Amino acid sequence: MQNGVLSGIELVCFDLFGTLIEITDRRRPFAPLRRNLSAEKVQTMRRLAMTSCMALEEIDEEIQGGATVAEIVAARADIAHEVASTRLRAGVAEMLSTLAVPYGICSNLSPDYVSALARFTELDPGFRIMSCDVGCMKPDPEIYELVIEAAGVPRANILFVGDTPDADIEGPRQSGMQSTDIELFLSFWR
Repeated sequence: MQNGVLSGIELVCFDLFGTLIEITDRRRPFAPLRRNLSAEKVQTMRRLAMTSCMALEEIDEEIQGGATVAEIVAARADIAHEVASTRLRAGVAEMLSTLAVPYGICSNLSPDYVSALARFTELDPGFRIMSCDVGCMKPDPEIYELVIEAAGVPRANILFVGDTPDADIEGPRQSGMQSTDIELFLSFWR
């Protein structure tokens, strides 16, 4: 069945969290840190967390967020708990083992979550583009250009698969790639 969905596709690029990996025990670690922040500071906090290797306390200092030491410590503990609670999404291992083309990963990720990728030996992408490593995040057009460069195939022959409409469906399409939702993609392997 994958021949139809992969017709003309030379490489699949997957989002990571919510697509290949799931957090089974969500703790919402950033919620207490942004509780009393303006919308602008929340946006800046999110962007810094996803596009830099800054520690939580450095981000809080940069935005003048006013988080307490206890709030930073609690956020770190919640992040560690979320990473420890990750698992492969149902059907992913089987799908990857029979995928007829190479694949890569492109994900919006703070550095604290990168270690989750190493927990799963089933994941062996040809490339990894993590927003915290490259300084831009989906749906910034620059990150999709990095995917196209890493893929080494024409943009029209790349299928981007994810779970977030703006970041994983519309952004890749606007960059000339094909895209689809993970649920639909996995349905071809069931």
